[in-house]
Amino acid sequence: MQEYVVQIQDQDGVIEITRQDLLNYTGYGNVIAAALMIRVCRHAFQLLSPDEPVNRRELYWALGFCGPGILDCVELVSHAVREGRCLQKPILNHPHAPASLGGQFVFDVMYRDRAVRLWPAKDLFDDEFRQQVSTWQEQDGSDARQAFLDYKERKVKEILSYPEENLFTVEWLQK
Repeated sequence: MQEYVVQIQDQDGVIEITRQDLLNYTGYGNVIAAALMIRVCRHAFQLLSPDEPVNRRELYWALGFCGPGILDCVELVSHAVREGRCLQKPILNHPHAPASLGGQFVFDVMYRDRAVRLWPAKDLFDDEFRQQVSTWQEQDGSDARQAFLDYKERKVKEILSYPEENLFTVEWLQK
């Protein structure tokens, strides 16, 4: 399973953030969010600033799904939640983005004079995903809970191994 790293410019230097860093912050209950967000960040940041790491305090976000794992990842990477640069705007009517519980997986990422909207392939977040999460995310230990944890590990592997060219659809936005 490939691991991904994103580089971001902070006040006094470049920081490398891994999926494990995201997991350490958001917790293992959000393993799918951490896997998705390391891929979102890597892809969006390469598009927005191909020649140098993005400056974390110049990133602005609009999220179509505002789950706690997604918000934690955005916060760790950019401090955008606490600094008011993250618009939590659940989207329910995007024609192509996969649905989640209470929104859709759509990410608008703005940096300096550039902005992109991206969403993952629909087959990653299907009816089985929504059923599994709605049924088991908040449940405590049981055999069925263990089956859910196994499902989440398979989903993480799927997200991390999904071919880069097929993972996201990207639209450039006018700022």
